[in-house]
Amino acid sequence: MTSDNHSTNRALQKDASAWAEFTGTKYTAALRQMKDPLAQGILGGRVDARHLVDVLEEHSLIGARGGGAVLGENGVGAEPSWTFNRRSDFIELALITDMLRMFTPVAAGETPEVSSYSLKHTAERFLSPHCSYVSNGRLIWAAAALGLPIAAPSDGGPNLLIGVSEREHDYVNRMVTSGRTQPRAHHYQPAGYTHLQTALATLASGQPFEGHWVRPASTSEERPFHDWLVHQDGRDDVVGDFASDYSAAVRASDHGIAHTPDELLAILREVRPSPEAYEAGRQAIAEWMDTTPDSTPVRTERIRSSVEDVDGYGAGRGDVERYEYWCPCGDGTIIEEHDNVPGFREHDVRIDCDKCRAEWRFADGRSVHAWGLEPIAANGAR
Repeated sequence: MTSDNHSTNRALQKDASAWAEFTGTKYTAALRQMKDPLAQGILGGRVDARHLVDVLEEHSLIGARGGGAVLGENGVGAEPSWTFNRRSDFIELALITDMLRMFTPVAAGETPEVSSYSLKHTAERFLSPHCSYVSNGRLIWAAAALGLPIAAPSDGGPNLLIGVSEREHDYVNRMVTSGRTQPRAHHYQPAGYTHLQTALATLASGQPFEGHWVRPASTSEERPFHDWLVHQDGRDDVVGDFASDYSAAVRASDHGIAHTPDELLAILREVRPSPEAYEAGRQAIAEWMDTTPDSTPVRTERIRSSVEDVDGYGAGRGDVERYEYWCPCGDGTIIEEHDNVPGFREHDVRIDCDKCRAEWRFADGRSVHAWGLEPIAANGAR
């Protein structure tokens, strides 16, 4: 036996002893829980049972600190006190801890906003069938042991506020709650969401799961067009109204983030806005291009392509390339063609949509291969 295995076994034994004493569980049953594959930590290290017990005494908000118990099964100051089935209590707390690890903690100094009661329902649905019931108190207990920021709401009561990303929690809650509209975009999906789902499904099938997860380093993603557009929210004009609707839809995960004007057009094509909303979006793109010196013309998504071999009329064989892209409004196409026949080499790109021909033009100084579009302003200029 290696020293590492010996240390691990000693830690498991000490945890089992502490858990057995605290819950009234037989030592062998407690040790069995400590060794269960679901309790080994999927999104982090193994949960320490001794730390869990200590939290109920020492934590600054929920710790008894030598007095009467502060936290019970139903929350703060709520009856009944803890009830343990002595078969899976520790395993379930470990799973709740992993579910909480999935979320991004709020920044230092930021006030927690997610209710423990709401989180406990999300945990039940996400962790089922491994953990079909999660009490409010156990959710708070796991959050405190994990070191998440916790605060008491101003109105008191048994629920506490937990310091995890409100947007990420709303995403997960919508994904796992029957009857709720699921997110259509995934920019608020927690970093550990897929890894934890995969691990739980694998372990449920009786197979070992050996994947190791490391929380991605926090990065500041550059998205200048999105940031500019969100900043227009509050303006008293059509661009301001459009920015308000766009910002609300991003917050609700109804569509993705438009890093560029190209992506905004793709989003508009997907959601099929009113003609007025589309025009407001086009005006927003025009203003962005006018006020941003390094902005680039719009390129829409390719729909299809083809290459046709031709004889070349005696000058040798060649081919004709044809590429079709969405037009900006999504009701027509942009057609790019390259005649690669010896003696007849021609290259052309055109907008095959009456509406877009009146509202967009090809940017100057670009080859047919590198075409890009710019909005035409009401006076005919960009």
